[in-house]
Amino acid sequence: MKAETNLTFGFCVIKTQAGGPSFNVELGRRDGLVLKASLVKGNLPEPGFNFSQLHAMFARNNLCQIEMIALSGAHTLGFSHCSRFANRLYSFSSSSPVDPSLNQDYAKQLMDGCPRNVDPGIAINMDPVTPQTFDNVYFQNLVNGKGLFTSDEVLFTDPASQPTVKDFANSSRAILMELLPLP
Repeated sequence: MKAETNLTFGFCVIKTQAGGPSFNVELGRRDGLVLKASLVKGNLPEPGFNFSQLHAMFARNNLCQIEMIALSGAHTLGFSHCSRFANRLYSFSSSSPVDPSLNQDYAKQLMDGCPRNVDPGIAINMDPVTPQTFDNVYFQNLVNGKGLFTSDEVLFTDPASQPTVKDFANSSRAILMELLPLP
């Protein structure tokens, strides 16, 4: 429980320091007293999820589509190890090794930072434009084909969520903060 509390508190501090909204967070868990990495799988979206899988996972947690999209905006901060998205660069499909939804310049940038067989410790910012600022640039990145994960980019490429992503991308920072489902 101590590790999770530190992680939750640490994220809130970082988010606030990066210009994100400030709100009180109750520390601790209400769902149990055991913290195991093995319990995470199946409870958080995977980077390769398609829209249906994302929607189903968030719905299981009583979150609607707008909340799913807004919460995905947390990817404006943080980083990912190359192995979590390398399939989009080198082995997407038999007809196209690079995911065609990726912006070509961004794909090249990712390949430069994450060449084949790269050290597993290497990580890339999830937001290539403003990685240390809590803003709506994450959504602008999706519109421009710069979603790091498949589960990010499908928010823009799926017709069901594309209008919301466009709205968030075009919203000023203040409007975006109003849209986020904060406690």
